[in-house]
Amino acid sequence: MSDPEVILINGEKECYLLLESVINTQKNLIVVLHKNTPTLFNKAFKKFASVSSVQEFLREFGSLLNRFVPHDSYFHAGKVENHDEWIPSLAALNEQDRVVSMISGRGEPYAFSVTVDTPIKEYAILSFTDISQDLIKRIMIENDASIDHESGAYNKNYFLHTSKSFYDAAEFNKKAVGITMIELMSSESEAERYLRDFTLSIKSSIRQSDMLIRWGKKVFLLAYLINNPENALNFSQKLFAIMKEDPFDTLKNISMRVGTTIQKEKEEITDIIRRAEKALNEAGSSQVMML
Repeated sequence: MSDPEVILINGEKECYLLLESVINTQKNLIVVLHKNTPTLFNKAFKKFASVSSVQEFLREFGSLLNRFVPHDSYFHAGKVENHDEWIPSLAALNEQDRVVSMISGRGEPYAFSVTVDTPIKEYAILSFTDISQDLIKRIMIENDASIDHESGAYNKNYFLHTSKSFYDAAEFNKKAVGITMIELMSSESEAERYLRDFTLSIKSSIRQSDMLIRWGKKVFLLAYLINNPENALNFSQKLFAIMKEDPFDTLKNISMRVGTTIQKEKEEITDIIRRAEKALNEAGSSQVMML
């Protein structure tokens, strides 16, 4: 009974195996506690914390409460008078306030919404839902940092902070991320005169789920989900034509070049963008280049 992973209901090993099997199917981080001490983690939590067992976690970090980042925006040890009662204190919070931040085993900060269940006396089950991307989006939108005001496209920093959501959406929908980069081939002062028309022309031809981002003074990045490279190339060529049609015929006065690419299996977005930039640099004026 010295092993925390078998100190479960009535000490039944069968209960442990059954519960372990169930929680290992969950994407959320799941922790079972007995008298505030973790007794069981699911695979998702072990992966997040980079530990192989409860014993390793307790040896490295001690209480689970110690893992909560002490920031005013989140629940943490400093907000609890009696550390032996931190679980009831957490459970008593409104849903929007029941949020903690933890650092992953790779040193990355995450924010989690927490569900607390106490089905049996002295036992608690905590479920941590990752809300990091939603929180970042909300904060940046509230701070008016999501839109580039000169062009009306998304801000580059907003996309960089929230690109994980785009990556996850591609994986969930079993599609690939397509990246098309467009450069206005003119002086910066001349390009500024066409920014609004350019943005409107693109937005009139893309889906609501697609993202148009101002990447530089004269460069825009379009991120979207796609099935195959041929569709990505056709999509980019179609945009090239639409941008100079009525009512955006003012764009006929400016040359552009386009570079496009599509995600390879499990490829990170930063690598896709790097290849799209290479394609853009190799494209000539009024040309679509794909790599």
